Amino acid sequence: MSKKARHEARGSSEALAKPIIEAALFLSDRPLTLERLRSISGLRSRKSVEAVLEELRKEYEESGRAFTISRFRGESYMMHVKPEWLVLVKKHVGRTVLGVGALRTLSFIAYHQPVDKSTVAAVRGGRAYAQIRELVERGLVEIEKKGRTSLLRTTKLFAELLGVEDNPVAIRRKIQEAMQHPAHQSTTGEEGGPQREGE
Repeated sequence: MSKKARHEARGSSEALAKPIIEAALFLSDRPLTLERLRSISGLRSRKSVEAVLEELRKEYEESGRAFTISRFRGESYMMHVKPEWLVLVKKHVGRTVLGVGALRTLSFIAYHQPVDKSTVAAVRGGRAYAQIRELVERGLVEIEKKGRTSLLRTTKLFAELLGVEDNPVAIRRKIQEAMQHPAHQSTTGEEGGPQREGE
């Protein structure tokens, strides 16, 4: 195969990879790693995948789309609605992404962050480990290793979904406001954030 033919074949492959990557991100409810996107799209390198992701981001931005693509720890990416649009439509569109138990574990982490993984398990029960794994996979929580300790904290995506700045104080304040609502009194404590739950 001539150099020109190889170049044309590579260009055709990359053109096909772009909608494949976009479709994968659109359908996934959790971040996808570069390696996973490379495998799905058939591209040869991670750099090629990164180039496609950047091209998609620019297209969304320039065309004024309501969604974008964000990068997370571990070289993973996720498509999601921009915060300014999410605030306007989320109350009209019901979508249960997490079970009650996982939501309560997420609430506990968000309220007490950064919090040790073992502390979360001690308070939330044995199911917490599986729930933490799900929260990490969905890009809502991240883990930071410090010696033998694993600290948990929420991600920028979580803050955007909550509609606040990405800092613990703002997140805790938002949770406190939610806890003052009567509907939350049965699942929260009076002082120290979400109670321990068996779920």
